[in-house]
Amino acid sequence: MNAPMTPEVLCDAEILWDFMQCREPEAPADVILCLGSNDRHVPVHGARLWRKELAPLLVMTGGIAHLHDLAGTGWDRSEARVFADAAKGCGVPDSALILEEWATNTGENFRLSRPLIEAALGRRLESVIIVSRPHMMRRGRATAEIEWPDVQRNSQAEAVALADYLGRWAPERMLNLVVGDFQRILEYPARGFQTPQHVPDAVLAAFRRLVAAGFDRHLVAPAC
Repeated sequence: MNAPMTPEVLCDAEILWDFMQCREPEAPADVILCLGSNDRHVPVHGARLWRKELAPLLVMTGGIAHLHDLAGTGWDRSEARVFADAAKGCGVPDSALILEEWATNTGENFRLSRPLIEAALGRRLESVIIVSRPHMMRRGRATAEIEWPDVQRNSQAEAVALADYLGRWAPERMLNLVVGDFQRILEYPARGFQTPQHVPDAVLAAFRRLVAAGFDRHLVAPAC
């Protein structure tokens, strides 16, 4: 049964949406790393940053993951390859692309792509622009702080309103993904996957109301 998209639900969703983003001023880096997902707007935004000459290389990372859950892409190719095709459609040449096609989670996005990046650079990686879905920005940065603590990080994502973003998908499915991604911010530090994040009480209360309203299909553990 679908959970209702009431005005109260959308208000709470906006609270999570705003918290999960952590935009920073654009800055040059060694590479632009696009975290794999089912959102083709991610590589398009990465290509935009590449065209602004913020980095010489654009890295697409992601295998065929989430085959049996809400985050599944339905694609028969890796997320990295689909993302690369989207970037090439925006004018990025093959010579500027690095593909990592095995990662099945965010930690692997970082771990598996680094050797490829450093081989292409011919030196140690020093700085990265991390491009993700808007609601993955905080999780991406928190994961990078664990996986790449020695690398200077800059978080970027498409600037899009929640209502417009939900309108691109089945809204109930997407909001379940947002709620689940937020819960991972709470759960994953104890598992060593991400650094702890300060979560304001109002944000935690909004999350709990959304779970109680039925947006619980992408949770990794019982909601606290």
